[in-house]
Amino acid sequence: MNRRRKMFSVFLCGFAVLIFAMASWDGAYMRTEYNVSNDVYDEEKKIMSETEFQLIGAGIQSASSHNMQPWKIKILDQMTFALYADMEKTLPMIDPENNQLLMSQGTFIGSVKQVAEELGVSLDVKYAPISLNEKLPLIATFTILSEEKIKADAISSASIGMNTQEAMLDTKKVSDLLRDRLNDYEMIWVKEEQKPIFQEYLRKGNMVESKHQGAMTELLEIFRFTKWDKNKYRYGLSLNTITPPLNMFIEPIVGLTSNPKSFGKSSLAAFQKRLENEEAYLVLAHQAPKPSDYVRVGEALSILGLCVEGYTVRPAVQLIEPLEGMQELYNDLREEYAIHGEVLQIIGFTRKSSSYHESVRHQVLDLIIE
Repeated sequence: MNRRRKMFSVFLCGFAVLIFAMASWDGAYMRTEYNVSNDVYDEEKKIMSETEFQLIGAGIQSASSHNMQPWKIKILDQMTFALYADMEKTLPMIDPENNQLLMSQGTFIGSVKQVAEELGVSLDVKYAPISLNEKLPLIATFTILSEEKIKADAISSASIGMNTQEAMLDTKKVSDLLRDRLNDYEMIWVKEEQKPIFQEYLRKGNMVESKHQGAMTELLEIFRFTKWDKNKYRYGLSLNTITPPLNMFIEPIVGLTSNPKSFGKSSLAAFQKRLENEEAYLVLAHQAPKPSDYVRVGEALSILGLCVEGYTVRPAVQLIEPLEGMQELYNDLREEYAIHGEVLQIIGFTRKSSSYHESVRHQVLDLIIE
């Protein structure tokens, strides 16, 4: 009996070592050194046209809430591709209605459209009726109608934006850009004298999120693999970057290394530094928002981020998360600033530095589905 137990123990240990070795070989425990600029089109694979590759690459560089990057792409032909929402990237606790996920679909669409325009590509975008009950719901279909020669470096500069400095933020320009796309939305600029109180609301909202163990655990479960540069915990890529057979073994192993409390403290410190650098705030609200309204807001924000020179556009989503203790803050904020509709997004504007830091990103082929 003892011999049988020993043999079983040896078998389990050997199996565990094998799984760990396979995971290491597969890249599960390697640093995520993804560099979008090195994501090069492979003409021999003929999976898609080079233009499609470049437009999808531009979409990947768009912002997404909590860096979810909840996108999947199906190549229909050499001129047409479809965007699907990756429902494995949902955040049921902090985003139960998938509003942030929908906004992230909009940022992808906005980046593709804006870069296509700047590069001389005529693009038709057909929006699908939104239904998130499927595993991969269709969001939009892109068809290239005509194109000019595209330079890869133009994609990079268009997506990242210029680092030129402006004397001050042109709020009228921002309002006009948004009004063209969101003419039926409330737009409330926070006055300079109101900013300290407004930032206190944001800080308290971030504190509620950071101290909520369920929320922190959820974020860590989505963003397993981190880039260990500036912060101990930096959002990385999810388990779908690992080959499927390994997921069932790697998920519980990596889950043991998660530390929600430490992650929450890191989040608080990073958010406080962010508040110190933000110069202006704009609140977008709508009386009766539909799912498509969140896509529209995301699209407008993406275009705004590419068009407003000298500033980085950074959404703050904590106050619209339905966590315990957040609703009271949210109601007080609406009353304080006379916001009549439901808040869809809070936008902070930070002056760009001379350097650009690229967050961890999927590469184009990571998102392609059959």
